[in-house]
Amino acid sequence: MSSEIKPKEIQVIAELYDVAEKDLLDSPELMDKLLRDAADESGVRVLHIHVHEFEPYGVSGFLMTDKGYVAIHTWPEHSYATINIVSFSEQSWPWEMYKILASLLKPRQQSAVEIKSGLDFK
Repeated sequence: MSSEIKPKEIQVIAELYDVAEKDLLDSPELMDKLLRDAADESGVRVLHIHVHEFEPYGVSGFLMTDKGYVAIHTWPEHSYATINIVSFSEQSWPWEMYKILASLLKPRQQSAVEIKSGLDFK
């Protein structure tokens, strides 16, 4: 008898340093476009997008899809962004989405970790 451990969700938490596409870090319109472009490229269905602009600078963007969600928070004054990607179904989707977003933002340095939660023992 073998048992398989399957998580209920997979989360990728990433930091992007020295982002080359700096305009994306401080524009609600460009953040909305970034999230839509990333969703299109990853082949997911967009359920909802919300972008909030902070004063004096920075934006946070949220993308809800049929596979999970993406949250991006930016600090344009530091050319820095964090990304949280959570999948409720496909284990590979958060990493695929992370690669897409990193390719669009073009950080000079980046780091990411994966967290598995809600483990089911089957």
